[in-house]
Amino acid sequence: MSIARVAVVGAGLVGLALAREIADRLPEAQVTVFDKEDRIAAHQSGHTSGIVDSGLEEVPGSLGAAVSRRGVEKLVPYVSERGIPYRECGQLFVAQDADDADRLEEMLARAAANGIPGVRLLDRGQMREIEPHARGVLALYSPHTAVIDYPALAEALASDVRAAGGEFRLSTEVTGIDVMADEVRLRARSVSSGAGEATSDEAGSEDTKGGAEDVRVDPEDERSDADDIHVEPGDVRADRGVDEHLDEQVREVPHTYRGRDADPVIGLGDELRSRFGEKDWFKQVEDTLDRWGEKISGAGHGTGTSEDSDTRRDSDAGRVGRDSGAEFGRTHDAGHGTDDVRPAPQAAQPRSRSSRIPDEDAGSFDLVLVCAGLHADRLAEAAGLDPEPRIVPFTSDWFVASEPDADAVHGIISSVPDPKAPLTRTTLARTVSGTLLLGPNTYPSLGREAYERRDVNFGDLSSTLGFKGFWKFASQNAKTAVRGAKSVVSTSAFVEGVQRFVPEIKAGAVKPGPRGVHAQTIDSAGELRDELIVTTRGRLTEVRNVPGWGATSALAVAEHVADQALRAYTR
Repeated sequence: MSIARVAVVGAGLVGLALAREIADRLPEAQVTVFDKEDRIAAHQSGHTSGIVDSGLEEVPGSLGAAVSRRGVEKLVPYVSERGIPYRECGQLFVAQDADDADRLEEMLARAAANGIPGVRLLDRGQMREIEPHARGVLALYSPHTAVIDYPALAEALASDVRAAGGEFRLSTEVTGIDVMADEVRLRARSVSSGAGEATSDEAGSEDTKGGAEDVRVDPEDERSDADDIHVEPGDVRADRGVDEHLDEQVREVPHTYRGRDADPVIGLGDELRSRFGEKDWFKQVEDTLDRWGEKISGAGHGTGTSEDSDTRRDSDAGRVGRDSGAEFGRTHDAGHGTDDVRPAPQAAQPRSRSSRIPDEDAGSFDLVLVCAGLHADRLAEAAGLDPEPRIVPFTSDWFVASEPDADAVHGIISSVPDPKAPLTRTTLARTVSGTLLLGPNTYPSLGREAYERRDVNFGDLSSTLGFKGFWKFASQNAKTAVRGAKSVVSTSAFVEGVQRFVPEIKAGAVKPGPRGVHAQTIDSAGELRDELIVTTRGRLTEVRNVPGWGATSALAVAEHVADQALRAYTR
């Protein structure tokens, strides 16, 4: 059987690399790349720190170890050939205590078993020969770790696809996938909004039917009671009782929706307080949690002034406030400069609901490969596949250090990965442009494409809060996450964490940098899925999850996915 028509859904790095791989293997086939944005690499691939991840943490002998190592081996000659900015600067993983040091020993053993060259342990003196301003008790040094311009890599891959005769259908959202015996049919609609547009219409798109994502809130509606929440037929909450299938770790979706002048029915702080309020560690961070809750629970609301916010916080610290963004503009001296250097937010611009564009037949294909990233679970469900594991979006905020403080770091300095706190890492990295990035601050996102501080997608938020796996994950990681909330609400607190590794970085030299939203895959047991997950059914292959090294190893991931898809096709 010949393959004449191939569709790739998703124009991120993995999708582009896969389209390139298929075009190379099947030169006679017409390859069409779909993406709902008007440009390539609009989401995760275009919002990264630029670090080349060689898979130091992968278990020896695993698929992840093999693919990540192969990825670096393919990436280096490709970027050299195409002239893509790439700088080998080395990376230090710095231990601050004995537990960190033990994990470094394990990382060293894994690096040796995986064939990653040059990795070695350094004592304090040797550490400072590499990074004179770094502080810690022990370090693991990976001399060949590099930084790269990932958007430039995406452009090069897209250029290869076009040169091979491939077609790009941008601003086209795939909404339906029908797998037939002899073809796969796609349905799609034209999209006019850009990346990051968080609208209520997205919440009700066809690829979310049948789940909690169907919650719709009209942004022009000023009502604040429960009538604001419209549950579509087929919603899981309409199909079962409120408590059915919910175990002791899971509760019904907390009502954080609000009108313009109303307090939330239940705020995020109230929800966490109801779960963990009796814990000693929670009581120690309760005030910080309220401040954090102000920011993320009211991100789409924001009226009032910073003075109003300060007054309300002093008088009503136990309640999530109405003005989430107010204190972004507040400053006070914390010993090293301003407490928060982010600019005061501008007034939110209301978004009007546009009429829905009907779905259309997007064509029939012999082979369809889906690399949908932040929407992987939704397109899987649209194709009739198991919707789990689910995607839970997390925001990652980065900061930028200005000179002369930025001169304190030459390459990359990182904390030691802790499996008990997978989302709390500290990294100081010099990019290919010479900018020093600090971060990330990672916390649950208010939307899968919520890049602006006031972006809220109620469909996405409902999908997260209605997923029992999220609450199990939250229960398992709440202590670490809530303690980390302090750095979300205060730049000086964030910089204090950075100063554990490089004391020369001062809060006054730090300003907001890029923001990204990444897809964190979580199963119903609340476990993070950090392995490469690819599902195939007949002529359809979907990439359900790509680990952190996915951008680095996109060329190798494409090889693996193409192998799997073509094997299934020829059976």
